[in-house]
Amino acid sequence: MEEQRVWWKECVVDDNGYDISDYKAVMDVFGAMEDFDRLLAEIHQKGMKLVMDLVVNHTSDEHARFVESRRSPDNPYRDYYIWKDTT
Repeated sequence: MEEQRVWWKECVVDDNGYDISDYKAVMDVFGAMEDFDRLLAEIHQKGMKLVMDLVVNHTSDEHARFVESRRSPDNPYRDYYIWKDTT
């Protein structure tokens, strides 16, 4: 069977891959964006596709959008998350 794609999945470091604080960068332990670009080019050179598991419905409590959403009930990012009044 000839492989036609590479599946790039979130990595399990200490958060099962779901505590995402930056969707645009490569974690230092895995290299740099240039390494990813080179990998992608080599995959395409071989006529293969890259499938990525993008978990956009999970963000870290350190993610800029989440931090901003916590600032006030009127914050534009507030509706990006489901909040519950605990009082």
